[in-house]
Amino acid sequence: MEQYDFDLIVIGAGPGGYVSAIRAAQLGAKTAVVEKEFVGGTCLNRGCIPTKTLISAAQKLDSIKAAKAYGICVDPGAVSVDFAVLMKKKNDVVLRLRNGVNFLLRKNGVKVYSKTASFVDEHTICLNNEDHISAKQFIVASGSMPVTLPFVELSEKVVDSNGILELKEIPASLTVLGGGVVGIEYASIFNNMGSKVTVLEGKSSILSGLDAELSAALHTHLCGLGIDIHTGIRINKVIEDGEVRFQKDGEERTLAADLVLASLGRVPYLDGLNLQAAGVEYSDKGILVDDKFLTNQPHIAAIGDVLGGMQLAHLASAQGIVAAESLLGAKSHQNLNVVPVCVYTHPEIASVGKTEDELKSNHIPYEKSVFPMSACGKAVAMNEPEGMVKVLNDPQNKRILGVHLFAPHATDIIGEAALAMAKGMTVEDVACVIHPHPTIGESLMEAMHLAAGMPINLLPVAKKE
Repeated sequence: MEQYDFDLIVIGAGPGGYVSAIRAAQLGAKTAVVEKEFVGGTCLNRGCIPTKTLISAAQKLDSIKAAKAYGICVDPGAVSVDFAVLMKKKNDVVLRLRNGVNFLLRKNGVKVYSKTASFVDEHTICLNNEDHISAKQFIVASGSMPVTLPFVELSEKVVDSNGILELKEIPASLTVLGGGVVGIEYASIFNNMGSKVTVLEGKSSILSGLDAELSAALHTHLCGLGIDIHTGIRINKVIEDGEVRFQKDGEERTLAADLVLASLGRVPYLDGLNLQAAGVEYSDKGILVDDKFLTNQPHIAAIGDVLGGMQLAHLASAQGIVAAESLLGAKSHQNLNVVPVCVYTHPEIASVGKTEDELKSNHIPYEKSVFPMSACGKAVAMNEPEGMVKVLNDPQNKRILGVHLFAPHATDIIGEAALAMAKGMTVEDVACVIHPHPTIGESLMEAMHLAAGMPINLLPVAKKE
């Protein structure tokens, strides 16, 4: 019987990689993880966590600015951001959580190699082009990297989503290339901190993959905050001094800013993996896997951003558990059919399930119910009555097809909707559960009451004859 150094090696220690390594160790596998930079991956070190630290600061600043409505007198001119302190706070948060992941891996008996990994053959990898280690099975969780385009060359004044986290000061003006989740979150952050922000998006709307009604509502809200948003544009050239040349409505335009953020998406990170040596099939869109995340080599799995699908930390973690269980012969109970999506603007956007456009394009009948946040007592008390809770359901059996929120704390509430959908609940099932009052969360209950045809804190919608 052939001997290997490990039962399982995970390449990449992001939210998919480290979770799969821990699950494998729990199942009794001698496990190692190889990470070229820091455990926690992009999410913890350059994505989810540091950006949410900045967003938290921006929201606190927003609350101070709005304090006058409650009789709290604050001189807006006296309020400022010590950006160096904020960035130190961001770094402290990242370090604390990174140490936490290292602690979990160590306590679960997972060996961590802080090196690069490259396949030598289907059971062996090379570390830093030097040492070799082998395993019976592998999980590739190498993540993704920012898109690079020929008309964008990074410089002191042109940064990507990695570079913007290393700023020394708040730019007076910021041009954001890309109206996706990352671009819109940064636009919101720096607008709150006083930057003059412009967003350039090639598609016809920002957040094009999300519910169109919510995306349009957020677009209007952001414009009301002073953010300039141009959609349907084509970028021709980005100059290293911060000048962007683009085309809109057939007209050539030029925009100059102190800083340009290139937030044009991310692509699977395959560099240096040498997948050919392991016989793993892949394309420029990512590694090919089956429904258990196994590649054409059944002892090698792949998860997360490297697959080229939805790039979400929580999805990668769930996939990591399934992959580890699949390789080690354990039964998996993960539900991968219901995946929430969150956008951390203010108010927040959170969605789960089908959008109206998806239902229409697939000719699926549905009913729509919208509960406005202006009818939510807690939202009014918070002076944040903007937004809505939208429920899409099957007209026949009343099963929930999709839930979309544009509301304060939407990202904290969407988990309830995801749970309801995963368990096949109807709108009546959720409506009949007592929700605490006053809360933002009860708006979901109210929307379900409306969908069930028995609205309490909203007038009934007249039925079509």
